[in-house]
Amino acid sequence: MENKFSNKNKTVAENSLENVYRMNNYYRRMKIVKRIISHIVLIIFAIFAVFPIYYVFITSLNSIGSLAEASLSDLLPTSHSSLANYINILYHHPFFLWLKNTLILTGVSTIIGVMLSITSGLALSRFNIPLKHAFLYMLLILTLFPFTMMVIPYYFMFAQLHLLDSYIGLIIPYSAGALIYSSYLIKNYVDNLPKDYEEAAQIDGLSRRSALFRILVPMSKPVIIFAMLIAFMGPYTDYALAGQFITSKSLYTMAIGLYYVSQGDIVINYGTYSAFAVLMGIPIFILFFVFQRYLVSGFSLSTYK
Repeated sequence: MENKFSNKNKTVAENSLENVYRMNNYYRRMKIVKRIISHIVLIIFAIFAVFPIYYVFITSLNSIGSLAEASLSDLLPTSHSSLANYINILYHHPFFLWLKNTLILTGVSTIIGVMLSITSGLALSRFNIPLKHAFLYMLLILTLFPFTMMVIPYYFMFAQLHLLDSYIGLIIPYSAGALIYSSYLIKNYVDNLPKDYEEAAQIDGLSRRSALFRILVPMSKPVIIFAMLIAFMGPYTDYALAGQFITSKSLYTMAIGLYYVSQGDIVINYGTYSAFAVLMGIPIFILFFVFQRYLVSGFSLSTYK
């Protein structure tokens, strides 16, 4: 009896171990399958994300006159690929003058807009301002409207002030556009910072204003840099406002130069257009590469413990 009982227990134990082994193999296989599927999906999304960049770059090396002339063979590097479009832009057009104009406009408007955003964001977060909630709702609503809606009102207003075809005529609306979004962004970030730091600074003898600017501003560095990058992007790529305000060729920006260089007699020269887009994207790529860690922290509001 004892032998039969022990044999039965051994059989049950062996069966249970076999079932556990089968389940482990099943879950292991399912894990591998899920990983393969997830990698395939990620590769597909990566192709969709990278292909437009590749297409623009490879098109810039070809002499495609229009999209109607494009074919599948144009998507591959060939012996006919050349830097002729880049040479044409850099040596036959005032590209560096347009770059200088663009950097002046974007740099000044970004600095003014973000500096005003810091003060307004700190004030909205830390001070009890009358009608503060109404003002915040107004800022939120203004961010929902496209900037191009303001082109015609700005044009008539600045025409009366004789500010068209000048740096100041573009710096003012660009700074205002950066102020609206950045103020709300910095305010939300500062809301998540504890008041203990500034209160401790005030106990040590700092004034309220000094505590805000010497304590909160350094702690808000990620969101400030993020706001600067976003504020830089708008004027740098803007054509709607600059194209209406600027008429002198010596004040052309990169976006206006892009239209001017790639415009053919009948159709757009997409080879030149793509080459200009690549050159125009280099400063943006450098900025995002240098400040990428601030971008990551800027997308999510961090808290300090």
